[in-house]
Amino acid sequence: MLEQALFQQLYATVGRRDAMLLLTSIFFSGNQAAELFEFLPEEVAARLAEHSEKLLAIPRQKRLMLLVREMRRLMSIRTTFRLEGVDPSWLIAGFRGEKPRIVAMVLLHMPSSISRQIVERLPPAVRQALPPRGELRNVPLEIVQLVRKRFDAKFAMMEVPRQLSHFGFKEVLALEARELIALTRVLGIEELACAFVSVGKRALAELLRRMPRENAEELLVAVKKVTRRNAMEIKDAQKFLARVLVNFQNTDELFQKAGLYQLAKAIATEDRDFVRQVCQRFPRAHGRLLEEYLAKAKELGESDQQLTQALQDRVLDQVRDLSARGKINTRYMKYTFRYHRGDEDPDGESSEEQPE
Repeated sequence: MLEQALFQQLYATVGRRDAMLLLTSIFFSGNQAAELFEFLPEEVAARLAEHSEKLLAIPRQKRLMLLVREMRRLMSIRTTFRLEGVDPSWLIAGFRGEKPRIVAMVLLHMPSSISRQIVERLPPAVRQALPPRGELRNVPLEIVQLVRKRFDAKFAMMEVPRQLSHFGFKEVLALEARELIALTRVLGIEELACAFVSVGKRALAELLRRMPRENAEELLVAVKKVTRRNAMEIKDAQKFLARVLVNFQNTDELFQKAGLYQLAKAIATEDRDFVRQVCQRFPRAHGRLLEEYLAKAKELGESDQQLTQALQDRVLDQVRDLSARGKINTRYMKYTFRYHRGDEDPDGESSEEQPE
């Protein structure tokens, strides 16, 4: 019990980050740990040195056991956070209705890059009512973990992959939110182009007339480039176009909605966890619309495996094209793209055997 009180006092005095530094220093360096504190600011070094003496007074075998236990407890809080890939707009929505103290407790162990974005976008009243970090140092780790787990359960758990061995359809999760928006825009232009494959020129001309010149030219180029599609796909695209054109106000919004609809069809047969991850990788407004379109795509129930795979390959085509043109990160071009139709290396050569 005395040792537990010692650790609680440590967390309350120096905070959990510096406490972890102290614990690891003593674990690996023992009595020489104090030499490492010379590289720290004087104020921090003085606090750590004081607690270091108390910990070093514990017999070595018992001390090592206690250090391992406490380091695991501290690390367990860090490892509960698997929301790096969730767009901050979803996390902010998750705080609605929560007390400022709960919000602060959840933010306590988030990466600073994410917590800063969230704090900046909180309602002013909530932001001003957030307690100082020092007030939370006395909160038991078990309580912090309980609060975090309840919050984390609202979202799709995912980590953004830092290194890729290849780029297949599921690697779209590696794209940042702005890159996903760029992707859905070009997918939307392609979806609209598909809708006009089998209609008269007059209908296309009428739509182009309602668009800014630059957007009209983009769509016209896509109509000319669109490849042959099966009847089901064309009919589906035309149904969607008929729905959204009723309240058509903004061209970019039209492109985004059409692109989200095409992406919804591409992920309709994927598992629930992956679908949630894709939705929450987008800003929340886009993700909620994707969820809505996904429900509509599933209601139709007309998609088959061959069509779904073709749609997914088309998504990869657009990722590759955007990367090649510098519209999204060019690093994706160095990976082998894994299509359902066969792999293609970074130089654009297919791994499929070619007929003689």
